[in-house]
Amino acid sequence: MPTATFAVQPTAWTKFDPNGCDWATDINHAYSIAQQWQEECMIWRIPNSGNPMAWVRVKEDHFSTN
Repeated sequence: MPTATFAVQPTAWTKFDPNGCDWATDINHAYSIAQQWQEECMIWRIPNSGNPMAWVRVKEDHFSTN
């Protein structure tokens, strides 16, 4: 059973938007979605209980953890 879900949105949005983000099936899917945006994105980790966390910043061709 997954312990978290992942979502992707541009970093320019600054705050998590559950209605505007793209939801991912897993972290690899999230990376793929982030690359499709063609701008700097944030992958958010959404635990089954608790608040969303900014997890990984994805830039053009690389990523960094927060």
